[in-house]
Amino acid sequence: MPHAEEEMAVGNTTIQDRLFVASCFHLPDPLFDKVSERSTMNLVTAIINIISSPLAVIFNSVISIAIVTNSRLRTPSNLLIGCLALSDVLVGLTVQPAYICFRLMENQHRSVPCFVRVMYSNAFYICCGVSFMTLSVVSYERLVAVRLRARYNNVFSGNRVLKFTVAIWVLNIALTCLQWTGINQISRDIHLVLWFLCLLVSVVASLGISVIQRRRHRQLHCHGTIFENIRRKRELKLTRNILFIVGVYMSLNLPLLLVSLYHQILEQEIKTYNHYSWTETLAFLNSCSNPLLCFWKNRQIRQGIFAARRRITFHLANSDLNVTALSISRCSKSVTTAGYRVEIKTAGNITSSTICNEIQPAILNLNE
Repeated sequence: MPHAEEEMAVGNTTIQDRLFVASCFHLPDPLFDKVSERSTMNLVTAIINIISSPLAVIFNSVISIAIVTNSRLRTPSNLLIGCLALSDVLVGLTVQPAYICFRLMENQHRSVPCFVRVMYSNAFYICCGVSFMTLSVVSYERLVAVRLRARYNNVFSGNRVLKFTVAIWVLNIALTCLQWTGINQISRDIHLVLWFLCLLVSVVASLGISVIQRRRHRQLHCHGTIFENIRRKRELKLTRNILFIVGVYMSLNLPLLLVSLYHQILEQEIKTYNHYSWTETLAFLNSCSNPLLCFWKNRQIRQGIFAARRRITFHLANSDLNVTALSISRCSKSVTTAGYRVEIKTAGNITSSTICNEIQPAILNLNE
């Protein structure tokens, strides 16, 4: 194709793309003229999210079920972790699938439907906002636990934590809805500022906890009884583990915050949108890493998951025994109807299908 015709074809394609990508409510119009430069990164990050999205849903669902079904796990700190797991489930169900559709359609069609863009934008701001605020509350809760101890129950309780989590969800949904009122940019700036404040609260709380832990560690063997020292050691270990989870989460989200600050708040130009692809994917990987870290670092949750597995296995075994008993009853009725009696000696490990397979030939032989 001659160079002039090639330029005309590119120009026509660009015009068609711009016509196809009509205004999508309050969302800014995306630029697809440089998609070819980031097509490889779009594909790679989409594949990473395709793999991590179902894992995030499964892992976080296990954590949530273990906390909800075990009354011993419904402590304030574990309830906050359950709230974080719930937001990660929604990330795997909504944010990551929308991201995958966005990047793949951007590569293939040089355009993205409006409903995909709306779902991705709304779910992203709600879930990320909930995660940041929940983690800041987790850090503050640990600071109160190691600092006030005796007055801890006056500040944090199960009911209060549930109220905090509801308020966090309502606040983030309300801020996201503000984008539909014509103050899109202001609403996004509020989101980012709140995320940085949450990060600041987590850092300050972590530093305060570290100072208190060092002071308590020096006093551990000097004062107090053996049982009190053991309780303090457990409390300090739990605090370190939770702060480790918070630190990993914040570290994976920090690059996205910095890119958003530079581009959206400071309004500086970035050379390529690959920065967003990688930082967003890195932030989404928190949805997989969080439940694994909780399973590794939190012994209570780990024991709760094993207990839930044992309960499920027990119920399945009972249901199999019930099915076996029902099958024996039905087979016995068949023998009685034929007017004959068959003695059955069953062992504990014989299944219902084995019993019926042994009874039915006997019934047929007797009928003959």
